[in-house]
Amino acid sequence: MSISQFNPQVRKIALCVSLCLLFANISFAQVYTLEEGKRLFDQEEYAQAKEVWLQVAIKEPENPEANFLLCKTFLYLGDDGNCVKYGEKAVKLNDFNSNYHLWLGRGYGMQAQNGSKLMAIFRAKKCKGEYEKAVLLDSTNVTARLDLMQYLVIAPGIAGGDKDKAKKQAEIIPGIDSLFGAIGWAVYWGQLDDTVKIENYLKIALRLDTTFHHQSSYLMGNFLMEQKRYHEAAQIYELLYRQYPREITALYQVGRAHVIAKDSLDKAEMCFKEYLQTKPKWNNPPLSGAHWRLGMIYDLQGKKDLALAELNQAVSMDPKSKEYKKTLEEVNKKK
Repeated sequence: MSISQFNPQVRKIALCVSLCLLFANISFAQVYTLEEGKRLFDQEEYAQAKEVWLQVAIKEPENPEANFLLCKTFLYLGDDGNCVKYGEKAVKLNDFNSNYHLWLGRGYGMQAQNGSKLMAIFRAKKCKGEYEKAVLLDSTNVTARLDLMQYLVIAPGIAGGDKDKAKKQAEIIPGIDSLFGAIGWAVYWGQLDDTVKIENYLKIALRLDTTFHHQSSYLMGNFLMEQKRYHEAAQIYELLYRQYPREITALYQVGRAHVIAKDSLDKAEMCFKEYLQTKPKWNNPPLSGAHWRLGMIYDLQGKKDLALAELNQAVSMDPKSKEYKKTLEEVNKKK
């Protein structure tokens, strides 16, 4: 039965509904704004934010902010090629924005790490140059100074590394931001293997850290793991997870600490089973890693069948992982 067979009043209602749907579609199309993308980005919906900003960039190719936000988002998504592509566009459109140069530098840094060895030095130097430009444009850009300091202290001399210059940056940063200053000194002394100073500065950072990403807790946990102080590391991660249940990486790290320590395996098992019920984002350990760790636990407990089941699952989820395959081979060889 068609609409035309109804009385005029019904046809008017149907027409109104059609118009409402039409205007709704128009309103949906207007959602492609920088602000909508930022809302999605803040919710860690990076792939969706990217799609929104791509639409903005298509409509406004000369919009430097849209290109910058794409640069930033592609870095979060692990796509260094597109990160650099849009970062270069952003600085070409606006060469005087410190953050544009900072994130382009991070893109070059990722390319240096992930790309060919022949291009690594060239890209690393471009990374350093962008960090320096970011600091030059805004001397109070503390994240740019921290990134530059880390580069100077880590990079070899052939790529522009310079520990004396790194120390100068470490001395400047606390005057801008106390938390970043403490983290900066911890990173600096980390490259010089002064474990006492590293721990002291990380303790200061822990007291000061009220940021949403809890960087100081993870830095302290990683430091304690490197020192083979596994129980202390587990306590740091466990406290973080109890206070902030969304920090599922901390949950994973509790289990990891106990597996490496080869104790509290029942607790470690619970951690990884709970982790498998979550939906990790790009910056969280993959679910395949939880299956891998469970395989290790069952192997330590002498439960070979369960261990093989978990390890096979890990390999099937990430066939490229050499670590997963190595552990599977080792367990298979056991009687």
